[in-house]
Order: sequence, then C-alpha cells, then structure tokens
Amino acid sequence: MKTELIEKASRIVADNQLLINIVSKRVQQLSHGSDPYVPTTPEMGLGDIALTEIVEGKLVWREATEEELSTEEDPFAALAEEESPAAES
Repeated sequence: MKTELIEKASRIVADNQLLINIVSKRVQQLSHGSDPYVPTTPEMGLGDIALTEIVEGKLVWREATEEELSTEEDPFAALAEEESPAAES
C-alpha cells in the first residue's frame, strides 16, 4: 500500500484500528468480486483501491447497532453479494 494513501486516509479515519478494519473488510469484498468505486490502474493493489475509495469519499461506514452486533451474520455479506457481477447473472 502506498504511504501517501495511508496518510490521507488517516486524516479521514483518525482511529488507526478502525481504518485497518475498514480497509480489511473492503479488500475482502473486492477480492470476492465487488466492483471498485473508483477508477483503477493495473499497478493498484486491493488495499490501494480501498484507501483511494476512502480518500475520495466513495466509501462510507457507520457504527453497528447493538442489534447488528448481537447477530452472528455478517452485515456486509449481503452488500457484497449485491455489488458482485456474479449476483447479476
């Protein structure tokens, strides 16, 4: 991952652990077929794409509710399936 992107994203998401979790979850979604929200180049890794989405305001997050935390289901799984090109077939 590019240091410049990490620094810019850190200004948006001040909590480093939260930033790591957001990027990790988005990398997982991208690796499972979700389309990027930003234009990409061949040299961009999935982490760079996730960080660029944060920097450009294309990726937003919110705190989970108590109800969401009490379930074992991944609240982002359905979102990833909706975005996946395979889900459209």
